[in-house]
Amino acid sequence: MRSPGCGCRVPPHVCAAGRLGETAEQESRFDPGVLNKSHPDYPILARIAKDVKERLGRRAKAAFAERVLEAVDFVLDPQRTARTEIDDLDRVEKAFIGLKVEHFVRDLLDAPLGIRRDIELGGMDVDIKNTIRRSRTWMIPSETYSREEPVLVIASDAKLRTSSMGVLVARDAYLGAENRDRKRGVLSSAQSNVFWIIEDMPWPASRWDGIDMVRFRDLRTSIRKGADRAAAFFRENPDRPTHRSVLLALLHDQNDPMKRLRGNGGARDALKREGVVLLSRRYGGKFLETIGRPIGKDEFIALKPDDPDVIARLQADGRLP
Repeated sequence: MRSPGCGCRVPPHVCAAGRLGETAEQESRFDPGVLNKSHPDYPILARIAKDVKERLGRRAKAAFAERVLEAVDFVLDPQRTARTEIDDLDRVEKAFIGLKVEHFVRDLLDAPLGIRRDIELGGMDVDIKNTIRRSRTWMIPSETYSREEPVLVIASDAKLRTSSMGVLVARDAYLGAENRDRKRGVLSSAQSNVFWIIEDMPWPASRWDGIDMVRFRDLRTSIRKGADRAAAFFRENPDRPTHRSVLLALLHDQNDPMKRLRGNGGARDALKREGVVLLSRRYGGKFLETIGRPIGKDEFIALKPDDPDVIARLQADGRLP
């Protein structure tokens, strides 16, 4: 049937005109008060949303986006495959991203397994479904929609580098026809019934952004000594904050790999002789802030300063010859 006023092919209580509620402040998406209490799904969605909010805490959005990116990078495996974009993956690998996102988000929520479904939230069995399609087409299995059970839905946009998480009840009226596996997709006209707990949260910057992955792999195999390999990397990537995880991948075959970055024969000494200073948040963080170049936790950066005052300060500290 067509819902009056909007023309969509769903019952009146599931059409856009009866959507769960909107607010300009995304954080208030956690507040069950933004839902239309007359909506038949309100008691279930509000209960699950409240549990998710309590489990995620204040860092809800950032922690969620970080876990999604970790799952994506896990499948891309850039240090071994040189791939940094989801478009580089085949169909099976893209499906595997969905599985890892589900695992990582379940770990983030630290909720018990459900009796029949992926997770227990608000005292209810909840399925978890993820999509990286811009159409946000979640495929719901028959064991979930046959009972019209709740689903924690996750949607990621690889182009925009954003992710969203919400809750939906798998009502028969919200779903399309069965496919060969008896799964049914959520209708676009029914997506207004998703309670978006986190909406369009940007991913953090990828630790691999800007790195020539072909050259990165070449460095790993062409230079045997770890200190020389690290020095070569920083020569080729000056003035670029680099995370510890990238360097561990670069020095994958070294005993005590981080030692290869230090003085006493490490990359720091080799670069120092060339007028390049290798600093980390721990070793030079305050100095970097004073020159307007703060870096993140567990990051390193190689600088070749040309400002006489900066050079003098580094020489006074023994960081440059």
